[in-house]
Amino acid sequence: MINRRVFLKQSVTTALAVGCLPNWAKNSLIDSEDPFFWSVNRLMGMNSASLKGKDPLILTRKTFKAFNKMRVAAWEDGIVISPVSSFRSYSRQKTIFESKFKRFQTEGLTPLESVKKIIEYSTIPGTSRHHWGTDIDVIQGKIKVEGDVLLEEHFNSGGVFENLHQWLTDNAANYGFYLSYTNHPERKGFKYEPWHLSYAPESIPILKRYINKGVYEIALQQKVKGIEVINSSLKTSYLREQLLDINPLLLP
Repeated sequence: MINRRVFLKQSVTTALAVGCLPNWAKNSLIDSEDPFFWSVNRLMGMNSASLKGKDPLILTRKTFKAFNKMRVAAWEDGIVISPVSSFRSYSRQKTIFESKFKRFQTEGLTPLESVKKIIEYSTIPGTSRHHWGTDIDVIQGKIKVEGDVLLEEHFNSGGVFENLHQWLTDNAANYGFYLSYTNHPERKGFKYEPWHLSYAPESIPILKRYINKGVYEIALQQKVKGIEVINSSLKTSYLREQLLDINPLLLP
């Protein structure tokens, strides 16, 4: 099986290989690369120019190609990798954040408690890695799941996506993809997300640009219900833990 995967990787552009692949794999073979300039607006998800694909698979061109190469390899091993979420716009993240803020306050939490609850899993608009087009949430396709598909229990031993999780653990790094939020016991910030992959060759330099351009500061100056309660302590801890306490293989 390993030899067959290596063969496909080396000869995927041949007529024989193309003829036996699914449509999403064929499409990736003709993808061309364009330079992608990362402005502040793009880093905050306000501009999706130069991204490739259709929802739920919208990525930078390089990430798109790498992801489809990985899907081909997984498909050859009997694993169907299905995207759930990739690029997420600023406006979409704002809607998610404000909706949760309103709900948590209705449930009796204070504004500050509401924000702290939100950032266990969700980001402040303008600070999400999903704004970049380099990160993607995945599940194992052709498996029916009732309710929320992005739950840790589905990826654990005995879970419906256990085989996908094991395949990604063994192979994703070969294609440049790593979990952003690992289950390392000393890691803080966002909760463990075994479904969230990041394409390191692009996300690492983008994170460096994001920090150097002070985009985090700009994001916190936007008009979003709830972020006005973020004090200096939470502001500092969010940057240190949510944004930077990630898989060390994804740090600049």
